[in-house]
Amino acid sequence: MKKVVVTGGTGFVAGWVIVDFLNAGYEVSTSVRSMKKADRLENEIAGAVSKDEMKNLSFFEADLTSDKNWVENIKGADGVIHVASPMGNGTQTVEELVSVSKNGTLTVLKAAKEAGVRRVVMTSSQAASTPESGSTAILDESFWTDVKNPDLDPYRISKVESEKAAWKYAKEAGIELTTVLPGAIFGPILSDKAVSSNRILLQMLNGLPMTPHVPLEISDVRDLARLHRLAFENSVAIGKRYLAASQVLQMADVEKIYQTNFPYKKIKIRMMPNTVTKLLARFIPSLRALVPMLDRKYRHTTAAAENDLGWTQHKPEETVMDAAKTLIKFGLDK
Repeated sequence: MKKVVVTGGTGFVAGWVIVDFLNAGYEVSTSVRSMKKADRLENEIAGAVSKDEMKNLSFFEADLTSDKNWVENIKGADGVIHVASPMGNGTQTVEELVSVSKNGTLTVLKAAKEAGVRRVVMTSSQAASTPESGSTAILDESFWTDVKNPDLDPYRISKVESEKAAWKYAKEAGIELTTVLPGAIFGPILSDKAVSSNRILLQMLNGLPMTPHVPLEISDVRDLARLHRLAFENSVAIGKRYLAASQVLQMADVEKIYQTNFPYKKIKIRMMPNTVTKLLARFIPSLRALVPMLDRKYRHTTAAAENDLGWTQHKPEETVMDAAKTLIKFGLDK
């Protein structure tokens, strides 16, 4: 039985990565910042895997801001799936978020090197593959975001810098690295404690006062988890980046889906002019990340993952509906 270490187990994406690897017959050890969270996470994962598979899950306490406990818990694993990364809350400076994100990534990679584990699959972001406003290009993995782009927020810059740092260190240390670049990550939640980017869907489900003109390139969290495993299992993925979102829904399209399927919500769609979105973003941190996406025309292609690894995706309409059903199931829509 092969063993992988998954970082940041309590996160939305990491939870599904753990589920996917367990379902595929792996032993999984995952980091939590406090062992007090292990029982909660164990209950969440137990709802998605069999009792026998749960026997193959273990936990250890570690934090990306410290070297403590990483090496000894990575030692003996066949690989590391590095998912944990700070999202930020929109108020941090570029320097603050880049420092935390980059240093956390290097903490894990250096620990893997010291532990004698060469294979690492890392979650990056399509934020690291973002062109300037007005681009109509169809982008593949060769495209890198220019951090001098004035439209970028600190989060996007941090994702670029942390992925570049990972590739630089991997080359120097002989790490067999693959990076996975998702778009807007949606899908069913395993608990009401790991909602992540589904919060914007929750807001739409409850009815936004006004809706920005934002097209969402959607990654289904289940597909994303599977892509991490496929990349780990296939040597062709070593040394490559894989884009993980190519399907698009406008925010207004998501609201229309919810209008149709949840008529009791009485969702009304009122579009927000771009000038208003930009103005409000100066004062509302959560809106700042949307500004670079207003009316964007560029797209990404996931042909590499499909051709190299046989990867497939849920339809985005199914993804946002499955997300909504679990948000309602956990009572978060009230």
